[in-house]
Amino acid sequence: MPKQNKLFGLILPAVLCTALWGSAAPCIKLGYALFGIPSGDAFSQLVFAGWRFTLAGLITLLVAAALGRRPLLPNRSNIGAILSISLFQSMIQYVCYYIGLSHTTGTKGALLSGTQTFFAILFAHLFLADDKLTRPKAVGCILGFSGVVLLGLGGELGAFSLLGDGLVLLSAVSAGMGALVSRVMTPGRDPIILTAWQLTFGGLFLLALGYAGHGSIGTVTLPGLALLAYMAALSAVAFTVWTALLKQWPVGKVSLFGFLIPVFGAVISAVCLSEESWTVQGSCALLLVCAGIILANREPRHKPV
Repeated sequence: MPKQNKLFGLILPAVLCTALWGSAAPCIKLGYALFGIPSGDAFSQLVFAGWRFTLAGLITLLVAAALGRRPLLPNRSNIGAILSISLFQSMIQYVCYYIGLSHTTGTKGALLSGTQTFFAILFAHLFLADDKLTRPKAVGCILGFSGVVLLGLGGELGAFSLLGDGLVLLSAVSAGMGALVSRVMTPGRDPIILTAWQLTFGGLFLLALGYAGHGSIGTVTLPGLALLAYMAALSAVAFTVWTALLKQWPVGKVSLFGFLIPVFGAVISAVCLSEESWTVQGSCALLLVCAGIILANREPRHKPV
């Protein structure tokens, strides 16, 4: 493919997605503060997440209608694909992510979320015949997980929190599986319609779960609504574009850009949340994660292992 087509067909759209997702971690923590949602109130956090994704789904449906995409309602052949994608990309992933993020820092949350690239590569190797693990990918995964371990130690033995860091890491596993499912399910289907309904179903699931546990949206203010609107919009854009990329490109090529999620997240968290992100240990962890993901996605020069 010509470089110009690859620039506009893969590189720039993927960078946009990762920049938007990188901003999500600090925005979630700001959202908890603006709506007055306590860090230990898991069900209210799920209500907050549910409104974000339900609104994102509705925004995407409006865009699909404006573009003349038909049919807007999912037909029987698409229901299975929508529910499969939603299960991993909206339901499991964000139940773990939202609860976990309230018990860790925005920077660590963004860095740990970046490991979804490794899981995507692993699942692609296991289940896709044309996207196998190569030696550079294997070495890259080792480097990246070394960075995660270094980050998890946090300069203090035992600082890795199962409730916080562990759940965010589990959300990354779900995201990696979601990338695989999207790659399998999107060919022959409209990525905008798939995204609209998977976000809507996922958001309604999170809302139902949150309200069933007596959660609430908290104190509604204009700044809080503005932040929620931004988060819904970023989800609508990022998930639609990412799903379209996975329809056209191998999982490994798209996942290459996942290294930008922790980079954007760490920088934005440092600016918006005043977190002490740039310690020597944190910087080394960030470099290892980024180097690992870049190496893991190099063009293969050897036969698959």
